[in-house]
Amino acid sequence: MNTPVGLLNLSTIIERRLSFLLKNKIFPWDENDSSDLGEKDALQNMLVDSRALTEAEFEQKYLAEIAKLDERAEDKPWSIEDGDDYYESINNTYVSILEIINPINIYNLEE
Repeated sequence: MNTPVGLLNLSTIIERRLSFLLKNKIFPWDENDSSDLGEKDALQNMLVDSRALTEAEFEQKYLAEIAKLDERAEDKPWSIEDGDDYYESINNTYVSILEIINPINIYNLEE
């Protein structure tokens, strides 16, 4: 934590968010909670990709994933039985990380 803030990278930020999700005492991790599982899965995937993809590749991949999730949710009622809370959590996590990279990403989700 003695690293200058300007030297933090996306992988470190994702690692910290994942660590908080799994270890914090404020909102304890619940392996049976679909929202927690969705966020964990999204963060783990993004962490791997943050170390391998370029910024453009990373953004394109996750904007496409968000578009797929939006398609899945289109024209159907929201339902826990269909795992919608899990997928909504994945979507929200993708959006929040993409917003850190570049805030315009939250407005360009259709591209």
